[in-house]
Amino acid sequence: MHEKARKPMYKLTLDLGPEIGQRMVVAGIRDAYSEGELMGKHIICLANLEPKEIAGVQSHGMILAAEDENAVAVLVPDRDIKVGSRIL
Repeated sequence: MHEKARKPMYKLTLDLGPEIGQRMVVAGIRDAYSEGELMGKHIICLANLEPKEIAGVQSHGMILAAEDENAVAVLVPDRDIKVGSRIL
């Protein structure tokens, strides 16, 4: 959890594969997902962004998610794929 943020956020350490390694990402999905739901989940993440400071923490990427009036859903691969695979 990211306690200093105004809206409910997580500080997540993501494994982006051997080419990039691990990255810290701040994501505003705490209201939508418990920590347990995110552990081990394969998600889509943008890693080629400039780092951005969010509530005092450097975020080195962005988790992709969709939102409507009822829910937030992180984007996930629809089949097994290696960690660190590139988005086309």
